[in-house]
Amino acid sequence: MSAVSTTTAAQTAAAPQAVPPDKGSDAAAPLGPQSPADYAAATAATGEAASEQQARNALEEQQAREINQLRSDLETLRNQQVEDRQVRAEAVDALSAQLDAFKARATQAPSEVLTARLGISLTGYLQADWGANNQSSQDQLNPSGVPLNLNEVFIRRARLRAAIDRWWVAGLVEFDGNTVNGPQARVIGAEASLKFPPERGDPLPLLMATIGLFKIPFGFEVGQSDRDRLFLERSTAEHGLFPGEYDAGIRLQGGWRFVRYVVAMMDGEPIGERTFPLHDPNSAKDFVGRVGIDTPIASRVWVAGGFSGLGGTGFHAGTAATKATVVWNDANGNGTVQSGEITVVPGSAAVASQNFSRFGYGADLRLGVNVPSLGATVLWSEIYWAKNLDRGVLPADPVAFGRDYRELGLYVAATQELGQHAQVGVRYDFYNPDADSANTVMGATTPTAFAYQTLSFVAALQAPSGRLIAEYDINRNHNGRDLEGNPTNLADNAFTIRGEVKF
Repeated sequence: MSAVSTTTAAQTAAAPQAVPPDKGSDAAAPLGPQSPADYAAATAATGEAASEQQARNALEEQQAREINQLRSDLETLRNQQVEDRQVRAEAVDALSAQLDAFKARATQAPSEVLTARLGISLTGYLQADWGANNQSSQDQLNPSGVPLNLNEVFIRRARLRAAIDRWWVAGLVEFDGNTVNGPQARVIGAEASLKFPPERGDPLPLLMATIGLFKIPFGFEVGQSDRDRLFLERSTAEHGLFPGEYDAGIRLQGGWRFVRYVVAMMDGEPIGERTFPLHDPNSAKDFVGRVGIDTPIASRVWVAGGFSGLGGTGFHAGTAATKATVVWNDANGNGTVQSGEITVVPGSAAVASQNFSRFGYGADLRLGVNVPSLGATVLWSEIYWAKNLDRGVLPADPVAFGRDYRELGLYVAATQELGQHAQVGVRYDFYNPDADSANTVMGATTPTAFAYQTLSFVAALQAPSGRLIAEYDINRNHNGRDLEGNPTNLADNAFTIRGEVKF
């Protein structure tokens, strides 16, 4: 037992000792033989290290892919940002150009005489026309002695308007001078108004009551300002039904949001009426009104329109009683009374004046589109239907004529701005003052047209303080007669140039 122990100890002492690896050496494992357990542990450690390396490599690849994707997304965002920045810059430039144009227009706009304390403004304009070429012009006089020459220079309108706008009240007076039928000066507008709620400025009040002399509130064309209209004059139907536009009466008008309304009681004798202008021969009044809308429907699109109606009473003048009269007709021209040359014209009894009913209906519509860098495009139309209402073209008198007159009228128009300094337009208008007219030839009575048609082309150069307008009108009518006495067109085309200045 002792010997064995000694031998083992000696062998142990004589066996070579394991030298620990040098810390600076690359060897990581003992140089001597290893046991199976140590080998298995080393193998397992090597496998785990390889798995960790593979996982690390896969993670690095995934991170690289994500980084590349992020870089691609960032580059896309940068490009999009550059594009958006360019679009915004272009929009800012466009808005800046519009703002500069607006500022330039504002600096050149017609000035107003305005006192902030009293709210008084003074405005006016002048329209001078040159009838350069009119086919119906003649170097003659009509039976009443009025010249038939229309190729002349005349003052169409010279208006001066003073207005006051306070919290509760508003008012105006407007004067007109022209040389259309010789020198003329007159008051055409005079209004005294009370409004609620009390406001100053442009907002249309909820309710405003007016008494005085103002434009007939029927449709759009009647109320359109002469200084804003591109076409030289209104349509033929408007001239026939509402001559002169202005009449005396009492008016209620107002607006709420996009709704507009106006009703009025008027004398019914407009300033352009032929027989009793601005002087009502009967106590009956005309009731007229309009209801409509005016609102944008998109950022650059707006619409406005409405319906109008009028009901009233016209006047037929009677005749005074006359006595019998003796008439001598010198048939042979010898200056001597001879048999058969003297006749007696019997007297007549007085005929009382009479009233007759009249009415009119209308509808109007306007559509506007503001085209960037070009200007406004406006399409508009209006239609009239009336009975015994004509007071300008063929004054209706059913008592004298023996039947009623039916009047029909319409127009369609389009205008286009071409930048800030030019505008063009075209309009077609139609008016029949007697839709039931007939013509008798050799004892035969047949229906006949009695309508007026006009196709107008207009162009204008414009600035804030004035315009130069040229218009060519192709007129068709039935005022002429052929060799058989039938109605035919009377040549009446006209070319007119207008100079306008306003303040």
